[in-house]
Amino acid sequence: MKNKKNEEYIIEQFTIEKEKFGEFSKLITQAFMSDEFASMEGATVAFSEDTFNIMYGAPSIDKDLFIRAIHKPSGEMVGFLGSIPRNLSIMGKVYKFAIPSWLCVHSNHQRKGLARRMGKKLFEVGLAKDYDGGFSFHEPTHHGIDVSASVSREMKIPFQRVTTTTKFVIKAFDVNKVATVVKLKWYEKLVFKFFQKFKTINSEQIRIYQEKDIPEMFNIIQEEVKRNQLSIVPELEDIKWMLKNPHVNCVVHEDDKGKIKGFMLAWEFYLAGFGNKIPFGWLDMVHINRLNEEEASDLANYLCQTSKERGWFGLQTPYIPYFDMKPLKKAKFFFFGKKINMDLFNLKEVPIPEKIESFYFDWR
Repeated sequence: MKNKKNEEYIIEQFTIEKEKFGEFSKLITQAFMSDEFASMEGATVAFSEDTFNIMYGAPSIDKDLFIRAIHKPSGEMVGFLGSIPRNLSIMGKVYKFAIPSWLCVHSNHQRKGLARRMGKKLFEVGLAKDYDGGFSFHEPTHHGIDVSASVSREMKIPFQRVTTTTKFVIKAFDVNKVATVVKLKWYEKLVFKFFQKFKTINSEQIRIYQEKDIPEMFNIIQEEVKRNQLSIVPELEDIKWMLKNPHVNCVVHEDDKGKIKGFMLAWEFYLAGFGNKIPFGWLDMVHINRLNEEEASDLANYLCQTSKERGWFGLQTPYIPYFDMKPLKKAKFFFFGKKINMDLFNLKEVPIPEKIESFYFDWR
């Protein structure tokens, strides 16, 4: 006997089109804003077309690696699952991977198995398109890990924990404003207020990036890829595309000869909660290994300075320890405990080291 819930919905692969970015952004925002955890704590993400474009507009995107759920009686799209192709270097060998991302179901259509069905469909498409595997980041208390585990069991895909990040880093420029979208206890407000100031930087060696910097910046990224056991392998055309985006803030530190010695990059998103949203920066790349602590701290302060000038109210990211946290602590970035697991779907039995000692990842 057929499941009536299944008969109400079509789960299908589709080709993403830029003209529809607004429609997808609204669905993701609706689903995330109505999440039970977000309604109590805030601190969720509201998507704009610009945010969606940062996720899915890059030259390397596989436009056919997207899944949606359609409610047949209304014809409305009520579920979305995107995917971001990212090559993964494991012990120096590069594999074809993708990141399932921004899985969401409209609040009126949840608890009907749509998330699991979309996940299953995505892996069917991934297998057909010859991907070696996929990986996702899961917060232990959120629903995504249950969906991933269920799909991997049903499809008999090996699903393994690769690494766990244990800290989150945030810099709030205006704590009172942040408190309109994130539930903060009174003592948390006091702590964040202590960390909200930053030093104004006036240095001939620290500036906003320029297009001529890209080759040297890309060399710095390649150094990071090579020195880690497991690394995302960024593509040059994607980097060029990203840096042209007006919603990206990138600052560089030159050496005495005018060559790029380090850089930091953040992109704009909306931090949301309790019916409010504020522009924030997602700290995406922190390449400071060639810099000493003072230089790296000054660069972090300059990123804060230029981000605030853009109207952002802060910066945040899960802390992936490919860079030293001490310079950011010196610049009064706040590190706090928060676990996020990186889990890998091993479609082709790619050999993974038992213990990952070093890991490089940029968020886009």
